[in-house]
Amino acid sequence: MDRRELDVLDRLREKTADVEAPEKLRPENICQMLEEKEQGPERVQKIKKRTWKAGVLAAACVAVVSLAIWKMPGENQYLSDSEVGRSSAGRNGDQSGGNKAYGNDSEDTDNGGGEEIACAEDYSQVYDYIKAYEESMKQASDYMKTETYEEDLFAGGAKSSNADRSTASAETADAGEAEYIAEMGAADGASGEYSETNVRQEGVDEADIVKTDGRYLYVLEDNSREIAVIDTQGQKMEKAASISLEDRGDDCRIYEFYVMPDQKKLALICGSMESHFMLERYPGYMGSGAQEITTVITYDIQDPSHPTEEGEVSQSGNYNSSRMADGYLYLFSDWGISIMDHMEPRDYIPMVNGESMKAENICLPPGREASRYEIVTAIDLKKPKEVKDSIALFTKGGQIYVSNENIYYYEEEWKYSDAVSDCVTTVRKVAYKDGELKAKIQGEFNGYLNDSFSIDEYKGNLRVVTTEGETNSVYVLDKNLKKIGSIKDLAEDERVYSARFMGEVGYFVTFRETDPLFSVDLSDPKNPKIVGELKIPGFSDYLHFYGENRLLGIGMNVDEGAQVTDGVKLSMFDISDKTDVKETDTYVLEHVYSADVSYDYKAALIDPGRNIIGFSGYSMGGEKYFLFEFDEEEGFICNMEEDINGNGMSGTRGVYIKDTLYVVQGNIIEAYGLKDYKKVGDLIL
Repeated sequence: MDRRELDVLDRLREKTADVEAPEKLRPENICQMLEEKEQGPERVQKIKKRTWKAGVLAAACVAVVSLAIWKMPGENQYLSDSEVGRSSAGRNGDQSGGNKAYGNDSEDTDNGGGEEIACAEDYSQVYDYIKAYEESMKQASDYMKTETYEEDLFAGGAKSSNADRSTASAETADAGEAEYIAEMGAADGASGEYSETNVRQEGVDEADIVKTDGRYLYVLEDNSREIAVIDTQGQKMEKAASISLEDRGDDCRIYEFYVMPDQKKLALICGSMESHFMLERYPGYMGSGAQEITTVITYDIQDPSHPTEEGEVSQSGNYNSSRMADGYLYLFSDWGISIMDHMEPRDYIPMVNGESMKAENICLPPGREASRYEIVTAIDLKKPKEVKDSIALFTKGGQIYVSNENIYYYEEEWKYSDAVSDCVTTVRKVAYKDGELKAKIQGEFNGYLNDSFSIDEYKGNLRVVTTEGETNSVYVLDKNLKKIGSIKDLAEDERVYSARFMGEVGYFVTFRETDPLFSVDLSDPKNPKIVGELKIPGFSDYLHFYGENRLLGIGMNVDEGAQVTDGVKLSMFDISDKTDVKETDTYVLEHVYSADVSYDYKAALIDPGRNIIGFSGYSMGGEKYFLFEFDEEEGFICNMEEDINGNGMSGTRGVYIKDTLYVVQGNIIEAYGLKDYKKVGDLIL
């Protein structure tokens, strides 16, 4: 079982932790029933077996919870007023519509959105949502024990329309797109003396497990309790210092960190358990009632060989993610509430820097129930002991996308009724600037997102590519998160594997038998159009712009005869003509069955300016690091294929400083020259 499957299963366990299933609906028995009822060609199981298998299990497990909530007596008891309306009108209308010619669907473009995010008036209002969630879970559990539940669960699936489709023609993007492409190309190709973390949004930095300032390497050691500071001067690696958590208790660990070379600062993001919580509430308590606390600890690294601590900020919850923009660190943590009898505010109100958050800073959920928080805190690293601002989104769980101006928190709501599995994604928008956070608006769209590359903000509009049941869609939402444009019924019986937006053009890949790469003209937000479609064997599950007119795809090749994956595939697409995208070159790493970049974009070292494409891959012989360049005439050239000797729990990173590549895995650092690709040194931490 690979890391992606483990991540999927972990998320499923979290979502179903509160529901006790009867014996016949335990996972092993569900899988057996699925195997008995499964239909369709054998080839579907062979192609990308691990993700399809995980997807089937995910659908079954989600249905276990969502079917119960949807079908139980008083089925709309805990839906918001807007959700009740959608379930009877908006959603049903969406099932039958769609632009059969890949054009704009104007019939439902004004549905949903435009609702201001409401904040709590007092703590008792927050408590009401928790009790509603508790009652919902109780009713779900009771319903799952009924005789009719299994019949509802396996009643069958809805069939989408198989209408005739044709690709709409459209003009290429206007001058605004060309300007944006030039800016992106310049940023992507502006290689300096050292590499930086591959990030989701240009201009918004992200934490990682390995960083450099151009001379020193900063490496999270495998024990997750120490940052090693490595001096690389003269290509010789020496451990100059370390930043340790030894004095902070055995349960404190480092997740990721930032290095800010200009400010000469380093910020650790750590997690620890506040085990005294339950002991304070119930003296003599012997259970597992500890709460996770996420902490940012800032260090001065004017002299990297002698880092000094400057201050820290903490908040409730497990570390989710973080971003850095304009000198402010935005910290995201996820805090799930342990529901107990006779709860007091300290049991269900999150804390920031030791103080309970004010009710007015807690954003209420779109529906009428919630069980956890997404806590967002802004920290000015010039004042590392203080909280600039904080806000908490009350939720049932979701993901984040951070643009250059806004934080978008999106959460999926799965429902299952009359043999139809239905997903609606709610998105909430929080503006950020100079450390100030302001809850703005919330909206929704049908379907679910593959990852954060499937959602993108441009000129105030939000563009998303979703999978809806057996088809896929593109939606454009305005600044108030109202739908103003859409394309529906794309790539029936396939799902989105990757996406990337650049200015007024978007690209996304769907897959089942072949890899259709779609190009979408978004220059008119109210009338988005599919302008290109390229079908090739295999699929790309990571896309990266490689200069002005190229798009790099990394994924898996598929043997067309046997219909099985047979190696990691690199594709270079010519996107100079959006209506006629071409695959100009491919390279298949045979017998390499997966690559880190497929599920962790930070694992990619991609620098068009220096013509470097680096990532790690896995084969039966172990993990290897690959380094490519791209030539117009020769195509992909593999300059390096080296065994990775580290075996840590964290991922592999490739980082360059001037003409030296450092491959870091666990506590082992290996250095290679970028002129002859020969090994020049190593270091064991």
